[in-house]
Amino acid sequence: MRKNLVVQLIYRTVLCCVSFLAVLLSFRVFYAGQGGTEPSWTILIYYTNLSNYSVFVCAIVGFAETARRVLGGEREGHQKRWRTFKFMNVVMILVTFLVVIFLLDSPLHADYWLNIGNMSYHCLAPLLFVFDYILFDEKCTLSVFAPLYGVIPPLIYVGYIFLLGACVPDFPYPYFFLNVAELGYGGVTLWVLALLAIFLVLGYLLWLWNRLDKRDGKLRLDFRDILHTRK
Repeated sequence: MRKNLVVQLIYRTVLCCVSFLAVLLSFRVFYAGQGGTEPSWTILIYYTNLSNYSVFVCAIVGFAETARRVLGGEREGHQKRWRTFKFMNVVMILVTFLVVIFLLDSPLHADYWLNIGNMSYHCLAPLLFVFDYILFDEKCTLSVFAPLYGVIPPLIYVGYIFLLGACVPDFPYPYFFLNVAELGYGGVTLWVLALLAIFLVLGYLLWLWNRLDKRDGKLRLDFRDILHTRK
């Protein structure tokens, strides 16, 4: 199943549809679960929204490549384009899922599951994208540096929020752990370093999954050519 391009195409069709719904809901074109439907520039300060936009682009690229190959008569293979960028997006959207689950919201409350926004851009789109990587990506293709690249988008986001906070009067900080007005730069830096450490560990666990391959009938970690991403 891992190499079956038709299965990949069906899965990526579903992924693109759910990811598009998440993007649409983030713009409040229609929304269930919260009051108000007017779009605002503040949608662009939320890491959840920005990570879902990036994932949607990456999902469309994966879908387009897979569809082109299936229509061209291929039936087996793996996504070859944007491998490192896709991995970076996997780490980025995993941050979205886990931070919301453990720091910002409670999946134990019924409201979480009844809110179509939460379900789409906090849960379904992230998990579908992560499982696309787990189920279908080719083994032993990512360099050992890929998890380091994966923390670049969160760091850029933190710098972006710091800049807006310094330039916009009464800036509405989107997350408590980035609220410089309350925690100060020292407190925010400690939060950022702690989160980066956690997600570096998660990134390398995902990288190890990429390096776990079956050879001679046994699952083995393959560390050959780990300094380069396979083309």
